[in-house]
Amino acid sequence: MQNISTENQETCELFAALKLLSPGTYLREGIDYILQSKTGGLIVLGDTPEILDLTEGGFRINCPYTPTRLYELSKMDGAIILSEDIKHIVHANVTLRTSPAISSDETGLRHRTADKFARETEHIVLAVSQSRNTLTLYLKNQCYIFREHPTLLSGANQTMFAQTQHLKALQNAVTILNWAELSGNATLVDVVAAIQLCERVRRAEQELDRYRIELGTQTESLQYVIPELATEIESGLLIIKDYYHESLRDASEAFEAILGLDAHSLADQSNISEALGYSRDVRNSFEVLESRGYRMLSQVPRIPFSIVENIVRKFKTLDRVNTAAVGELQAVDGVGKARASTIKNTLAHMKSTSVQPEVLALSAFE
Repeated sequence: MQNISTENQETCELFAALKLLSPGTYLREGIDYILQSKTGGLIVLGDTPEILDLTEGGFRINCPYTPTRLYELSKMDGAIILSEDIKHIVHANVTLRTSPAISSDETGLRHRTADKFARETEHIVLAVSQSRNTLTLYLKNQCYIFREHPTLLSGANQTMFAQTQHLKALQNAVTILNWAELSGNATLVDVVAAIQLCERVRRAEQELDRYRIELGTQTESLQYVIPELATEIESGLLIIKDYYHESLRDASEAFEAILGLDAHSLADQSNISEALGYSRDVRNSFEVLESRGYRMLSQVPRIPFSIVENIVRKFKTLDRVNTAAVGELQAVDGVGKARASTIKNTLAHMKSTSVQPEVLALSAFE
C-alpha cells in the first residue's frame, strides 16, 4: 500500500524532540532531578558555533553528561549547553543573548529567553519553571508544556475510549462504502462520512502516540496498538485519493486541506466536501460518484501500489477495472496474466461477499 504522510514537518520534529525527554531516558532523569528539587533551569540542546556565538559568560566544562551533574549545575542562574548528541555538558552558567527583533508571548524571564533563543537558533531549549515546577520545551516557533502523570493517564484513557468508538464507526462507514462502490451507488454522503471518521481515528492515534512518549516507561497500558489500525487508517485515507474532484490539480491539495482542518471544522462535513472539491451542500447531493479504485485495488494480495497506480492511470475508474477483460488488465505494465486473474477474482469475491448494509443503519456507538 502507499505510504501516505499524515504529519507535517513541524509535528515530526516535535515528536522527535519529545522522545528525547520521555520518562526513562537519560536526559529526562536529569530533568526530573531538577523538577524534584524545584530549583528551575534553562538547558540548550546543541553546541553549534551559531549557538555558542550567542552565549556569554559562564564557563566551559566539556564533561560527560550525567543526570546528577545536570542537576548540580542547574543550581546556578545561567543556562546549560549540552552537546548535540546529549553526551556532554559543554558550558554552564552562561547568558543567552537573543535578538530584540524576535518577539515572544512568554512573560517569565527564563521562559521568554528560552522561547526567543529557540526561535533564533532553531534548536531545542528546555525551561524548567521554579515556581510552577513544570517542564516546557521550545523548538523553533513551537512550545510544548509537559503534563503531570495523573493528567496524562486521564487524557490517555479518554482518548483510547474515543478512538475505539470512532474505529467502530469507521468500520461501519467503510462497509457501507464498499457496498456502494461495488454496486455503483456511492454518494458524496458515503464518501465524506468515511473520510471524517478515518481522520478522527488517525488524530486519536496521533494523540495517543504523544501520550505514549510523555508517559514513557511509566505505563504499559498504552503500548498496545490495535493490529489492524494502521491498515484501517491508510485504507481510509485512500478514499480521499479515490474521490477528490478533478477540478483539483492532484490529491495532495485535498489531503492538505482535510488534514489541516481543526477539530471544530472537521466536525462539519461541509468542510470535508469542500476540501475534496465538491459543493458544501453534502446532504442534498445525490450524484453518484465513481471511485478511481486506489482503495479497492490496494486490497488485492501481492499488488504493489506502483502497479495499482498503473492500473488506475489506464482505466480511470474502478468500474472500468471491474468490467475489463483479463487480457486488458494483462496489458498494464507490471500486471501480467497471473496478477490480472488475481485482480479479477479478488474484485469478484469482494462484490459477492458485500451485503446491503441496512443492518448498519443503527448508531455505530451502540
